[in-house]
Amino acid sequence: MSRYLLRRLLHTVVLLLVVTVVVFALVTQAPGGPSILLDRNMGPEELARMRALLGLDQPVHVQYARWLAQVLQGNLGVSYQAGLPVLEIILQMLPNTLLLSAASLALALAVAIPAGVVSAARPYSAVDHAVTTLCFFGISVPTFWYGLMLIVLFSIVLGWLPPGGMHTLGGERSAVDVARHLILPAVVLGTANMALFARYTRSATMAVLRQDYVRTARSKGLPERSVLYRHALRNALLTVVTVVGLQLPRLVGGAAITETVFAWPGMGSLAVRAAFERDYPMIMGITLVISAVVAASTLLVDVLYVYLDPRIRYD
Repeated sequence: MSRYLLRRLLHTVVLLLVVTVVVFALVTQAPGGPSILLDRNMGPEELARMRALLGLDQPVHVQYARWLAQVLQGNLGVSYQAGLPVLEIILQMLPNTLLLSAASLALALAVAIPAGVVSAARPYSAVDHAVTTLCFFGISVPTFWYGLMLIVLFSIVLGWLPPGGMHTLGGERSAVDVARHLILPAVVLGTANMALFARYTRSATMAVLRQDYVRTARSKGLPERSVLYRHALRNALLTVVTVVGLQLPRLVGGAAITETVFAWPGMGSLAVRAAFERDYPMIMGITLVISAVVAASTLLVDVLYVYLDPRIRYD
């Protein structure tokens, strides 16, 4: 396993290098340039001086080499718009996104796995059809529309939950206050994943239930609950773990719509602002962090395979 982990780490370094090269080339060649240079009151001399100050007057490969040298020193650069270190801004926003992602993932798994198992145990029954219908709704409904409808219902009509943000403005910041603001975005972000996880759990469980060892367990007189959750579900979770691992980067970096609708201060909304403002250092910093999360999540999935199925050996 140690040799495999070392090999994967080397592959990850190469992957991150390739990703940053491609993204840097695409971002810097996009028309328009950083919004900080779009001030119409700025004269040609002042514009040239600003470009030289930001290093944008140099060739692309020189700009990338300078950025990479800073990254190797633990410095992701300075944001053009905020004037603050990119790493500092990301470290401020990342915990908020991790909180939202963890809440939505926990909600999705808590609902999807039991629903998928029950649906697989009773295929084509009323329960199975109900779960399938809800799954199709969760996968098909647009995130922005779903979020707005929940805001209208629970914030405007009923007045039960706040419509957005992470804290009540002017109020005391407490765990209860954060939890109340977290409910709606976590439900919206978790709904699509909930539907996806339930479908994969159903398919994987149905395949496992046809195996000989499951029929043997039933022939021994084991309770159906024990057969489902102790024997079938563990092997079925191999598929679910793969899907969850692929969704983790999306939860961290792809929650832009949900965070924008609910004004949640996280990585998604930060990435949207950086893209609109052409804030090159911020875009590259977010790309590097999300790429690292992708690599770490896939490695975590491979390690979990060994735990779930002792027959798997990487060495």
